[in-house]
Amino acid sequence: MNCKLSVVVLSTTLLLASCGQQSNKQVAAQDSAARADTLSNKGGKKKIVEPTPTTPPPSECMALYSSPSANTATTNAVIDPSIDYNGEVGTLILSFNFDDAVSPAVDFVSSKLNIKLGDGLGAFGELPMIALQAPITRELVDTLKTNLQQYGLLSIYQDRPLQYFLDQSIAYIKADAARTAFKTTGKGVGVAVIDSGIDGTHGDFPNLVKNIKIAAPIIAPGLAGALYVDTPNSDLTSGHGTHVASTIAGSGTQSGGKYKGVAPGASLVGVGAGDAISILYALQGFDYVFRPDVRETYNVRIISNSWGTSGSNFAPFNPISIASKRAYDFGMIVNFAAGNSGPRENTLNPYSASPCVISVGAGHAKNTLTATNPRVRKGVPGELANFSSRGIPGDQYHHPDIVLPGVNIVAARAISGPIVDPYLGMDGTSPEPMYSSISGTSMATPHMSGVTALMLEVNPSLNLDGVLAAVTSTADPMFTVTGERRQLEVWEVGAGYANAYAAVEKAASTAGSRTTVQSSALDSWSGTVGTTVDGTPVAGEDNHNVTVPSGASALKIKTDWGNPAYDLDLYVYDPAGKLIASSAQGASVSEEVVIPTPAEGTYRVQLKGWLNPTTQYKGSAELEKIVALQ
Repeated sequence: MNCKLSVVVLSTTLLLASCGQQSNKQVAAQDSAARADTLSNKGGKKKIVEPTPTTPPPSECMALYSSPSANTATTNAVIDPSIDYNGEVGTLILSFNFDDAVSPAVDFVSSKLNIKLGDGLGAFGELPMIALQAPITRELVDTLKTNLQQYGLLSIYQDRPLQYFLDQSIAYIKADAARTAFKTTGKGVGVAVIDSGIDGTHGDFPNLVKNIKIAAPIIAPGLAGALYVDTPNSDLTSGHGTHVASTIAGSGTQSGGKYKGVAPGASLVGVGAGDAISILYALQGFDYVFRPDVRETYNVRIISNSWGTSGSNFAPFNPISIASKRAYDFGMIVNFAAGNSGPRENTLNPYSASPCVISVGAGHAKNTLTATNPRVRKGVPGELANFSSRGIPGDQYHHPDIVLPGVNIVAARAISGPIVDPYLGMDGTSPEPMYSSISGTSMATPHMSGVTALMLEVNPSLNLDGVLAAVTSTADPMFTVTGERRQLEVWEVGAGYANAYAAVEKAASTAGSRTTVQSSALDSWSGTVGTTVDGTPVAGEDNHNVTVPSGASALKIKTDWGNPAYDLDLYVYDPAGKLIASSAQGASVSEEVVIPTPAEGTYRVQLKGWLNPTTQYKGSAELEKIVALQ
């Protein structure tokens, strides 16, 4: 992909395969015609709210912002219900329906309220918004609404503080197999990381193409806009953003490749929004990324956001939600952390509930039950993290969309980042000073951003709806791991645990792809695994041989027994007898492995019990040939 490639329109429909329950958000992602409408304005500067189009029918994002209730805001602006009318100096953010409204709004505030541009008043460059600093009273808000409604005022919100919420994790979602089989690393895809910054001096960021710190807000005295400062290290006092960026596209150089990111070929754009991030600074991050000299120059297609708040309802006209809608109109994919306030319901980060973004929950990716390091969180692969925020049962918007690894994630440690200690290994005695281990949906979100980059290199025509459809239609269902086993629901995990290989495969099988996938069934069989208790078998394994010809891009092997209460693990040995792939989820009804570029010969497939009665299962093997299109 060329770095200056213009954003293109998705030109196909991705159908959702059966993968448990589907939300309205996932079903709406199938509408390719609506996705084309997203980019009908080549400049991307569409109105935030527009009347409902008759044809094509809208996607869920477009449906929300063209609904009658949304259109009401154009004549009766939404006022932040939590504004503090205490007369103290604060910052208000005013959002408008179109960009041309910014100039007359600035003129009014400057002339009538005597708040001057560059001295308490600021205008965004790419967002239809202004910010002003003044004593906040009801009289002020009423005056602003009354006089600026004529210019398409959509909302008035108060600035508030926000919160910042890899080796085995990459393999668990099969991202390594996708990279090898599809020859994709995310090359040519720009990923903007709005966070505390990135330590570009670390050594794991050769593809950090831009790194800035927001040094001053747009309302600061003496400035005509926000102050963005280029710097090698924009993450001086935190470390959060460096860790996030490393998970997306770190090279793993300082670990000999062990802690390589999901998409090591992707181009990183670091936007340091400050260690005490607020709505205003986050918006300035979006505004910077939307600039043509950034968005087009570095082909920024993805914005990764590991921050937010929790426990409040999604507000379509919150300025962060409006910025997400503008990104959607640009054809960008915005990923948001679901939040770390679980396991109670209605704890979701409201910014992640927008139908214009992808909401990412956190799961375990490795077995840490025997870890002796007290800082390691205990769990089994495939388990939903207890802290991962949940949505509201049956609600259209309040739910995660997908789950990715977010527990005990090892990634780059900022040299000056005191919030993250050096990783000491699973035993607590094996230090790796250049890396740290952190848990949170903050860590799951960059996994999704990396997977998105892999998908976009293979198929640059995808936008958010296409990416969402691909990743949700191929996700693995998730189950509880204790007590009576049940499948987790949409409000808890969305579609389930992401399978990066399958998502990239779906993207590659869709119109607009740079490759084609030729699949052929190789073998199928059935077998029985005897009773096993705590890994001690009575006759607790079954073996089957699969003969593989030469020339395949990937070998997929799957075993299915259908009962999540039974714990069985899959192991595959290559023709030389070496263990080449394994899958050992803690709670599942199946196990699957993908072996990229398999050598010719006979492979031994072993399904081994851990905790199960005598269990019958079915196995299958499939070959794939991935061919680049001319």
